[in-house]
Amino acid sequence: MAGMELPTILFALIVVLYILRERELRPRSRSGCEIGSASTFGTRTVQQDYSGAKDLSGALLLLLADGNGQNGDIAAKLAVDTFKDLFIDQNTVGKPQYFFKRAANAAHKRITNMIEEGQGESSLASVVLNGASMTYMLVGDCKITIFRGGDLIPVSEGQTIDVLARHRYDEGRISKQETLALLDKHRRYNVFGQDTFHDVELFSKPLELKRNDLIVLMSRGVFNTLRWVDIEDVLSKKKSVQELAKEIIRRVDASPIADKDNASIVICRWNEG
Repeated sequence: MAGMELPTILFALIVVLYILRERELRPRSRSGCEIGSASTFGTRTVQQDYSGAKDLSGALLLLLADGNGQNGDIAAKLAVDTFKDLFIDQNTVGKPQYFFKRAANAAHKRITNMIEEGQGESSLASVVLNGASMTYMLVGDCKITIFRGGDLIPVSEGQTIDVLARHRYDEGRISKQETLALLDKHRRYNVFGQDTFHDVELFSKPLELKRNDLIVLMSRGVFNTLRWVDIEDVLSKKKSVQELAKEIIRRVDASPIADKDNASIVICRWNEG
């Protein structure tokens, strides 16, 4: 080491830091998943989407948050970081419902403690892969989907006013006229950081993955800008998941829509089964 010149040492350190950063951005779990992600500002001046992933003894946590409000970027990061912080042991993996609910309550509390009311909120899509078993939780209006056999299949429903209206109509709590009046309102009603936050959309039973399934998490800037068939067209291509993610975001950027939200996508290919 004493004989090495300072520029050589600095270059080596830069290379090591770059490799570590790439591992954080695109982790590989022992379960054999390949992960890619991409995002764009759209026509916004601040990026308020935030994504993350964490590998825990072969189980994999995938996260995508969509912030909103003056401090929406902070709210989104707090949501993702809280889930990663609590994804810590095998009890977490073995009891996903408990983990999701605990982490959701902790994220909401952390956001409301750090951000003034009305100044920042966040949706969050969270997926846990444990072997071929997939479980999920959603707060707000991100989308969780699986691409299989050429079809992009919605897994999550979303917590928006129109979805809430359909549920309340099915339960007999509102009239058909009231339901019809709300069906065009896609505004999210249940997000971290709002006083009205009360519950999460949670899987009813684990989904069993098949080899080459793509697990796709999207913020609203993607699915509000691109047609479903256009997303399917990209996902059908024989490319790495990172290339697929970048192509979808390029299509968002190329869209002629004048008002485009932040758009982010996380894609995970299940390589076993």
